[in-house]
Amino acid sequence: MACRAGSVRVLGVCTPIARAGAPQPARGVPVAREPEPGELRFDRYVLSAGDPLYAQGAGCSPGGETMLTAGGELVGRTVADQDGRFETVVRFASFRPGHRQVVADCGVRLQAGVDMMLVSADSSVSVSSLLLLFCLAAGGLAVHQQAAPRRWRIPGLPAVAPSTAGRDG
Repeated sequence: MACRAGSVRVLGVCTPIARAGAPQPARGVPVAREPEPGELRFDRYVLSAGDPLYAQGAGCSPGGETMLTAGGELVGRTVADQDGRFETVVRFASFRPGHRQVVADCGVRLQAGVDMMLVSADSSVSVSSLLLLFCLAAGGLAVHQQAAPRRWRIPGLPAVAPSTAGRDG
């Protein structure tokens, strides 16, 4: 699915192209622009596992078949429009962290690289944290057991819980 005329895909979203003379966007905000003839562009240049990746190119043979490869592996295929431009999804068969060079063959050879990053989030509970939790619970229980009988003690008398049986009333 190509974006409408006047917009390109940035981080997976069709974004209006920045026109000459337009105010500069805030620092860190990606600028949407069409690729120059002979240029292969991506909507992002660093991706994590599962991120979609879109490629755009210009300067191809109008109506020509476009094949995108990375290390000899076919990662995308489309047809250039009448202006020699194309946009397609790039799909890697496997996710290998590191730099991947992508080549688009569309009558001319376009190339650009993308960096794949492996991001891990360990949500498991470690043995040491479980052991700490157990020790805190056991310690709290031991302190409670030691303190509980003292509440009912009267100095000089044996520790006996108060009873209402036998009271005169």
